Amino acid sequence: MDIEKASMIIILDTSAAIDILLGKGEFEIFKNEIEKADTVIAPEIYLSEITNVAWKYNKIAGFTHEESINLAEDGINLIDQFVPVKDIWKESLREAINNNHPVYDCLYMVCARRNDGILLSKDKKLKNMCKELMVETL
Repeated sequence: MDIEKASMIIILDTSAAIDILLGKGEFEIFKNEIEKADTVIAPEIYLSEITNVAWKYNKIAGFTHEESINLAEDGINLIDQFVPVKDIWKESLREAINNNHPVYDCLYMVCARRNDGILLSKDKKLKNMCKELMVETL
């Protein structure tokens, strides 16, 4: 009897994505996990977050307009599938209330839990909440 290999699903948050894109921090670990993944998922809010980071790098770090556009576009291209927030907002709000944690972070946790995926994040508070809820993180 052949046993099928389970697919590896990664949920990527913006903090980990920026490290990958800029070669900072634990970027090699995050990049290796993304390369091994069958699918990389993020909630739609990721689009707003990654473009906001690109704007901040323009204003604070002196990125040109083109560099900021490229940063956002490269970040968007890391994701294979975006989960509509309208599909997970209620569960995310419940978890935010129950765990005293911001809804926008809970969106990532819910994506990971629903897809039996691994959340890649630098956010220690988010990772601690995930650990309590038995959601795998890296």
